Amino acid sequence: MSSADRQGMRAAGGMIATLLVATLIRSAAAAADPAGAWMLTKDNAEQYKELLPEPIYHRLKAGEYYFKVVPVDAKKFRANYTDRFWKASENNAGKYAIDVVTGGLKEAGGEARPTALYGLPFPTIDAGDPLSGAKILHNYRLRQMQGDGAIHYFSLADVTADSQVLRSVQIFLSYKFYLGTTSVPPKTLPDNTESRQLAAATEPKDVAGVGVLTWRFNDWTTWDQVWAYLPSIRRVRRVRTSTRGERIPGFEVYGDDADCYDGKVEYFEWKLVGSGEVIGPLGTDSPYARPLKREKGQRWVMEVPYNRAVYEVPGATGAPWLTLGNVFVRRPVWIVEVKPRDPYYDLGKVILYIDRELYHAYYKIGYSKGGDQFQTNFCGTGWGRTPDGQFAAPTAFLMTGINERENRGTPTGRYTRETFVRDFADEWFSPEHLTKLSE
Repeated sequence: MSSADRQGMRAAGGMIATLLVATLIRSAAAAADPAGAWMLTKDNAEQYKELLPEPIYHRLKAGEYYFKVVPVDAKKFRANYTDRFWKASENNAGKYAIDVVTGGLKEAGGEARPTALYGLPFPTIDAGDPLSGAKILHNYRLRQMQGDGAIHYFSLADVTADSQVLRSVQIFLSYKFYLGTTSVPPKTLPDNTESRQLAAATEPKDVAGVGVLTWRFNDWTTWDQVWAYLPSIRRVRRVRTSTRGERIPGFEVYGDDADCYDGKVEYFEWKLVGSGEVIGPLGTDSPYARPLKREKGQRWVMEVPYNRAVYEVPGATGAPWLTLGNVFVRRPVWIVEVKPRDPYYDLGKVILYIDRELYHAYYKIGYSKGGDQFQTNFCGTGWGRTPDGQFAAPTAFLMTGINERENRGTPTGRYTRETFVRDFADEWFSPEHLTKLSE
């Protein structure tokens, strides 16, 4: 046999092996797919155009995006929250109202801001109510608070249209809620804070130790207090609250993009501009809560597979920042227009697509102050639930930011381990601990 023949046989053998592997992968994927799952691609995009925000549809039609869509069992999806949460939400009807000037939450018939509540404050939304936009966002915020607190590591990667990773950072994030918690709330809110958050970069070395601490107050007009620790000067410094509304340097996401929107409700004017259905992303490969496992103290853990993006999978097609491990669902949504009160906020307007029942978000579409659409966010939620059904909570497993002007994307979240912490010490979220942690 000639050398050329041997090379040809090796090439053919390699091709056959590749085809066999591909076939096995497709077969395994098909076996794992739930009944009724289907692919949304450029070939059927036109049929579902009305169920997608315009920038999503545009890239789908161009072949840059493709989504696995799975059916949702309404009863199982609702069970992503506990029976206690839903009962508390029903009992909240008529108890709360909105401050007309600030959009803040208050007790009905008075001006006091609640210091203890649980469940959705507005279980029923009247689309004709001029304050419905703010009510929807308070529901959005309170459904998150049932998780008490959490801690996890995640990464940021800035990816170009040709799959170049310009930079990446590993982040440690922890947070605690004092309002809306499943656990018994404190008798008094510490320093009148409704929540606290502490984050720090862990990799690479040139940014390791940079940390940020945020206190959010249970007050309509008090702005968040934000501290930053910079290793270069070894000091904690107060920084402007509006820095949370600025793009994170070197990436295509903003400081308050976590969980789609992580700002204070009173920072913005909220207007319900529509309702309908959307095909939107979730954060994992299932629309249903994963079982939580007990760790020491009041810590509950869940683990999920890593959600790889196109740029991380040899031979994968599509926009490099497109994630491949999470599913999409067709769901009823509220469409809310958001305009910042802060003149220093980067965006001029935002459109949020929020689930009409569970109140998590699917998309955040950002516009400049001049009115051009340039920022698109995929927001993917996942859920955990204890075996006894007494505790359940959402977590933001996916947030992908796309800069439509520069054609770059930042897939973030995608952590594989979420720990819900129900017994965080208040001292963890202090300027002193920020210094110690960052060092």
